Amino acid sequence: MALVNHAKKEINAKIVYYGPAQSGKGTALTYIYSRIKPSLRGELKCVPAGADNLMFFDFSPFETTMPNGYRLRLHIYTLTGIVTNPATWKMTLKGTDGIMIMIDPAVEHAAEAGESVAQLRDFLSAYGVGLHETPAVLQLNRCTREILPDEMAQIAGALDLSSLSTCPTNAASGEGLLEALTTLSRQILDRVALCDEPPETDTAPAGLSSEIETPEPFDQNVNPLPNRSQFDNSPKVALLSREVISEGGTIRIPLTVTHGDVLRRLVVTVNVDLE
Repeated sequence: MALVNHAKKEINAKIVYYGPAQSGKGTALTYIYSRIKPSLRGELKCVPAGADNLMFFDFSPFETTMPNGYRLRLHIYTLTGIVTNPATWKMTLKGTDGIMIMIDPAVEHAAEAGESVAQLRDFLSAYGVGLHETPAVLQLNRCTREILPDEMAQIAGALDLSSLSTCPTNAASGEGLLEALTTLSRQILDRVALCDEPPETDTAPAGLSSEIETPEPFDQNVNPLPNRSQFDNSPKVALLSREVISEGGTIRIPLTVTHGDVLRRLVVTVNVDLE
């Protein structure tokens, strides 16, 4: 769950670009970074993570605060090249608020994509979280031809990701990259609004535009977050009943815990003996 600091009026969200080696993750981050106004972004860094390579940067989608006075900061991470230690992926995914799943949609890469998604589910399961519980977008990269909706649905279905938004992209040219990030960012903001239980609305944040140097602001009708006066000094626990998941003998119960100015999300996993 994105970290919301009501005292500082900050929302910090972590996004991980995940996928097999050579799926275009590093190229995508480099392109997105180049499209952001320098004053809105931090430094693009590539650092060793054991024997692997971690790339990351952070940025704000807009210069001014949202109407409720909050500032949004997105922190983008990925591992580039061949990942020699799967545990590095697991650590990178820890605490993520959104996942961009990048695969090559070519038939010859189908087995590689399936193995990568299966591994992703295992990594998240280790934290007591299901892939369906995390904002995520399936990005079909290296699309040099138009992919029809039926074909995209078929690819997503084969990966058991039919519930995710699917975006065709070409990291080499930058086509579709900002639109895919916009879709995922919107999902994350919707989750923040859900946890704060604002009134429901049909409005949604506007997208990042590939036509201009700087990503456009999110829509001015974004739901306000509660202010500090709504909280006392004792922790408060809220059950997100609409997101309780029951799978066989396993029940996952998402909770939000508010203490002072900090809001956290936890997922309680209960194993039930059905015999």
